[in-house]
Amino acid sequence: MMRFDDDFKGKVVFVTGGVGGIGKEICSGFAREGAKIAVADIDEEKAVAVVEAVKELGAESIFVKVDVTSEESVLSGIDITIKTFGGLDILVNGAGTAAVNEGPPSTVPLESDWDICYNVNVKGTLFTCKAVYELFKNQQHGKIVNIASMAGKTGSPALPHYSATKAAVINYTQTLARELAPYNINVNAVCPGLVWTPLWERGARILTKLFVKVKPDITPEEVFASEVNKLIPMKRPQTAQDVANAVLFLASEAACNITAQAINVDGGGELR
Repeated sequence: MMRFDDDFKGKVVFVTGGVGGIGKEICSGFAREGAKIAVADIDEEKAVAVVEAVKELGAESIFVKVDVTSEESVLSGIDITIKTFGGLDILVNGAGTAAVNEGPPSTVPLESDWDICYNVNVKGTLFTCKAVYELFKNQQHGKIVNIASMAGKTGSPALPHYSATKAAVINYTQTLARELAPYNINVNAVCPGLVWTPLWERGARILTKLFVKVKPDITPEEVFASEVNKLIPMKRPQTAQDVANAVLFLASEAACNITAQAINVDGGGELR
């Protein structure tokens, strides 16, 4: 695990999507470094478990119920965090969805799939960034790390709606970084490759339906391994900790001159 020489001691971190595989590891990573963590998610039961796990690491933590598709909910969550901890230093936008349905596989998602992806991935990122905008400007410091995806650069025929919205996250990251750079605020994105999370597990179950004609007894785990072998030059999956390490680095003082970047954590999956 990376160490950051007290960069995060006493810093307040707001993490959306904090209960997911990647989000949970991000919360744990900051907790190990002495930060105070607001676990922001819509799933209260799972979030409370993450808060308890973070506290066991010796860090202060609260659960903030947030629906990132609602600007009012986001503003409320940020307000609660500031009132509880006395400030806010780092925003991590980890909430995301691929709107993966359990129905027949198709490269033409429903309009509702596009809407869900846009509302969570794009508007959710917009709302949280907007909520900290004036605060970070006024205090003349802040770090924002948005979780995008390798698919936002390469595109995925199976998930065009997800790819398009993650591309929007990358572009918005670059735009906001240019705007906030004069105020000593860094804005970056991390683009994970293939990480075995609940979201990917659902996707693998759907892809399994395409593979069964060739191998009737194939499992979702085997499908995932096949995709890793096909798409990742290093021939190994990425982990939630890999992504968390990149997030912590970008939020650290070691990255004070890095902004407007979309850093791949993908084993070489996105090459240009």
